[in-house]
Amino acid sequence: MRFCLFSWMLSLLCLLLPAAVLAEPLLEVELKELKTQNEQSKEQGLTLDRVLDQVRQNHPKLFSADLERRIAGAKLLEKQGAFDPGISLETDYLRYNDFSKRGKISKTFDNDLSFNWLTRSGLKVMTGGRYNTGDVKPPLYPTGDSGEYYIGAKLPLLRGFRMNDKVAAEMQAEIGIPMADAAYTETRLSVLLQAAYAYWNWAVADRKVTVAKNILSLAEVRCKAIEERVRQGDLPRIDAIEACQEVQRRQGNLYKSTREFEKNVFKLSRYLWEPGGNPSPLPKAAEIPVQLPEPLAFSEEDWMEGRKAALEKRPELKELNLQKEMTEVDLKSAKNQRLPVLDLFATPGYDTGGSSIGPSIKAGVVLTVPLRQRTAKGLIAAAQFKIQKLDLEQRLLLQQVLLEVDDAVSAINAAYQQYLAARQEYALARELEQGERDRFDYGDSTLFLVNQRERLTFEAAVKLLDLEAEYHQAKVNFQAVTGQL
Repeated sequence: MRFCLFSWMLSLLCLLLPAAVLAEPLLEVELKELKTQNEQSKEQGLTLDRVLDQVRQNHPKLFSADLERRIAGAKLLEKQGAFDPGISLETDYLRYNDFSKRGKISKTFDNDLSFNWLTRSGLKVMTGGRYNTGDVKPPLYPTGDSGEYYIGAKLPLLRGFRMNDKVAAEMQAEIGIPMADAAYTETRLSVLLQAAYAYWNWAVADRKVTVAKNILSLAEVRCKAIEERVRQGDLPRIDAIEACQEVQRRQGNLYKSTREFEKNVFKLSRYLWEPGGNPSPLPKAAEIPVQLPEPLAFSEEDWMEGRKAALEKRPELKELNLQKEMTEVDLKSAKNQRLPVLDLFATPGYDTGGSSIGPSIKAGVVLTVPLRQRTAKGLIAAAQFKIQKLDLEQRLLLQQVLLEVDDAVSAINAAYQQYLAARQEYALARELEQGERDRFDYGDSTLFLVNQRERLTFEAAVKLLDLEAEYHQAKVNFQAVTGQL
């Protein structure tokens, strides 16, 4: 009788002792000690800063966006080429029917070497020499035996003065460089934000796997203990079936958590590249930092500083302002086209050699007054309407940016409050779980209720992890919408 009693007590101890031993590390192993930061833990593992640095330096999408900036610089160089000086050489031999005597063969050599330079003010400077001999055919004229040498200039006084198609194209190409920079910044913020989201999902998914493993281990130990008692005849077979069913249920949860972790590994690896342009190896669970930053509430000062930073740094606002500058160039160019053409030109020269005349000059004025101005008026109206449109878009964008900042701060504080509530919920769930286990020890509860309490604790732990990730993602989103990521 004493041996049977001892055997029964030993079986009960085997049933209860694993639960008591495993109750503490079941979920606390990932949640209790992960909340205190220290410098040593910051230096270990694949931190968010390391991930973002790697993305900034090596991600192909950012290389592509950087090439757009280089293209903008090349386009400016192309437009500046309109003002490059050039040398022109033209030489002709002409055999033709004489003007004064039909049927008589006339021959001439025409040679012209000139240096031309167009300035941004519209002034065109030229210098060179010409050598025309033989029966020179109009509109050319003969020169002395040693040629004629000249220097000349053509200056627009109205249309084309300081503003013309070439100047406008160069100005817009100059604006295109900071526009490309703004576009690059916008792309960079987007890629970094997506990478940060993937990082936090990855970091939390591994902790979910650990939690699932711990609760599975508890069920497996309990199942073995109950099966031993069933074999001894202390418990009915149905208790063993229920214990084994719980093992399979938790095994399924572990498979699901493992698959979610693997999915997040693949998502994060999309943003990790080596300097040589090859994808980085898949991040391992061992690289996840041991400790994660503790969530903190955002103050009103943080909120106001975020609003100010967003207005200064958001690339969309800069890009819109640059679009307005580019359109204003179009407007100036269109207004200049409305002016009449009034050009002055003068080409003094000196004819040398035999049969020369010495000093020579060609000077004059060109005046063109268009009778209608539909082209210029249409361009002016289009530019003015586009500026008005951009002003309206700017108002909407300003409101959108500020609301995004407000929403990001609201999301951070909401996630923080939810995190605190979830942490308290988890603590209470653990207390209820332990209380239910104590009742079970005294025979005042059932295995079904103990399993239920453990499941609720598991769900509270997963919820807490999800809210922790949500908080950090909201914080990263705040950095992105304020242009500080």
